[in-house]
Amino acid sequence: MNFARLLLIACAVLWHVLTGSPVYGADQAAPSEYAVKAAFIFNFAKFTEWPAAASGATHGQIVLCAFAGEPYGAALAAIDGKAVQGRTIRVRRGVRPDEIKSCHMMFIAESEERRIPELLRVVKGSPVLTIGDANGFAEAGGMIGLINADNRVQFEINNEAAQRAKLKIGSQLLRLARLVKER
Repeated sequence: MNFARLLLIACAVLWHVLTGSPVYGADQAAPSEYAVKAAFIFNFAKFTEWPAAASGATHGQIVLCAFAGEPYGAALAAIDGKAVQGRTIRVRRGVRPDEIKSCHMMFIAESEERRIPELLRVVKGSPVLTIGDANGFAEAGGMIGLINADNRVQFEINNEAAQRAKLKIGSQLLRLARLVKER
């Protein structure tokens, strides 16, 4: 079984564990696109290394700042408080731009597409893993873009942007991703 299939199974199982929902089968509804993307975000935290200075400032937490509308509310709430890398994920919404540098991860939903340039500019050079689901997010300077292709959620990585921010994305993710460069 290849790693991509294992990651997909892990996301489904993770969703089951996080929400208490059954892992879907033929007679059950599939998790929403938002739930799948939240599971991916959780897994991105598992396979990312932050510099020591960024890790110590938030006392055992990985802070995910979310710029996303209501469709993501329940999905992101499902990963809030879950443990990863011996730390607890804390989802923060309604974050002001001057607070973003205290985040470890930043998710920008397609609904906030007009704010992408501003938000990426604020974190430029900071160890904040940037994730978005707008078309061309990684090519616009974001680090991980969630894309819909072949009726499933996939992802692309701009590893150069991650390296500039002193983040190390695990080789497992890099092998599964479509690698892109900034335009």
